[in-house]
This record gives sequence, C-alpha cells and structure tokens, in this order.
Amino acid sequence: MKVLFLGYGNMGRALGEAWRDSGRVQTLLAIDPAPLPEGAAPVPGRHASVQSLQSAGDAAGGVDLVVVAVKPAMAADALRALPADWLAQAVVVSVAAGVTVATLEAALPLGTPVIRVMPNTPAMLRAGCTGLYAAPGVDEARREQVGALFATVGSAHWVDQESHIDLVTAISGSGPAYYHLFSEALAQAGLALGLSPELARALAADTAWGAAALQHQPDADFAALRRAVTSPNGTTAAAIAVFEEGEALRVLVKKAAEAAHRRAVELSAGG
Repeated sequence: MKVLFLGYGNMGRALGEAWRDSGRVQTLLAIDPAPLPEGAAPVPGRHASVQSLQSAGDAAGGVDLVVVAVKPAMAADALRALPADWLAQAVVVSVAAGVTVATLEAALPLGTPVIRVMPNTPAMLRAGCTGLYAAPGVDEARREQVGALFATVGSAHWVDQESHIDLVTAISGSGPAYYHLFSEALAQAGLALGLSPELARALAADTAWGAAALQHQPDADFAALRRAVTSPNGTTAAAIAVFEEGEALRVLVKKAAEAAHRRAVELSAGG
C-alpha cells in the first residue's frame, strides 16, 4: 500500500510507524501544512511539503489511502489542495475530531470513499482503542483493510451510525484523560497520607496498569473483578462505600461522559 498522511504529528507518526512495521504499508508519504514555529528546524518526513518517509518520491500514480490528521479546521482545505489523480483509487480516512463525512465528501471528488476514525492516545504505544464509521458506499474489502490497519495500534471497533462516533469520543476518545485524572487524585491521596511523591505516583500507575490487564482478560466482568477485591468489612469495602454513597462516583462519571458527548456533537455541528 501507498499511504499519504495530511499532517504527521504524534498520532500520524504513531500510525505510520505501526503500519510500516506491520508490513501492510510499503510507502509512506506526508504533507504537513502547519507552518514551522519561528526558528525551528525542519524534521525530515514531517515538515516537508511532500516527502516519502521511506524513500524519495511523491504521490505520482496515486495513493491507496489518505489519512487526514491535520487540525479539524484545516481538514477540508487540505483535501481540496490534493490533485484529483492522487485520489482516483484512494479511500480517505479522517482522524480529525468533529469533521463530518458530509464535510469531507464536499472537499473530495464525487464518489471518493470516506471513513471517520476516532483513535485515542494509547495508540501511540500500540495499546489504543479506535472507533470507525464507514460512509455508505465503502466496500467490505476497504473496511477490512482499514480495520486491520488500526488493529495494529490496539483494538478497532466499527459503529453503524456516524452519530455513534461522538459516543465513542465521549468514552474511549476522551477516556484516557479520565483514568489519568483518577490516577492523579489517587497519587495525591497517597501523598497526603504520608507517602513520598515518587512512591505515591508509582503505586497509582502500577495499580492502574495491573487493573487494566485484569479488565482486558477475555470475558472479564468489571463488577466481578471489583467484588473479588472487596472483602466484607475490609479496607477496600470502606473505600468503595465512600465512592458508592448516593452512587456519587457513578453519577459523576455519567455526567462527565454526557458533557463530553455534548461537546463532541457541538464540534461535529461546527460549534
């Protein structure tokens, strides 16, 4: 495959390197329309106008996949700037948050297949969770091809309604920040109890890692995992009782996810 990235920042680079390492992509090209910060030196393959990341060359003869990884406000203009012959056989995959299929299609030659994707930041460690939506007209072979690419950076989950990409955003797209916030709060609690900053941080991070590993077992049941740690009248039960008082934690998490979803819908509507 020959893949062209529009924007090659942290997420674009993580995807490109994983795809090349998997052997599924032979040629990587990148256009980074963002201007360089004043005084900064160009980074090969990132701040070139058009450059193969593997060998010298351009997109002559077209590409198989175009990945839209620029800032959302730049997505349509970046697509319009591409020569039509580059797109003749391509599927366009957008990781630009809030940019709708309609906006993408309006910037492309008629009939260009479009897929919206919402990865999350753990994809940079190949431990991501990605939601995907294929616009009508995307054939099964292309769905499988794109799904397999995103499976190289973690799990890939298709949704059958574009609006559900906003739901994915609220849960897994923004979700890593929720877990980071809880770990931050847990480390701060350890510090307040008398642990050193280094130990409090290590305990919070290592515990999060281990809990995630347990949750990732086949057929893991979150409630059963919680109950397995919560002995009656024990230390964990005392803490869980505080979290569950008036279902405080559950209500707060629900409200937070709803707020994230509302904002995702606003962004998709151009807000």
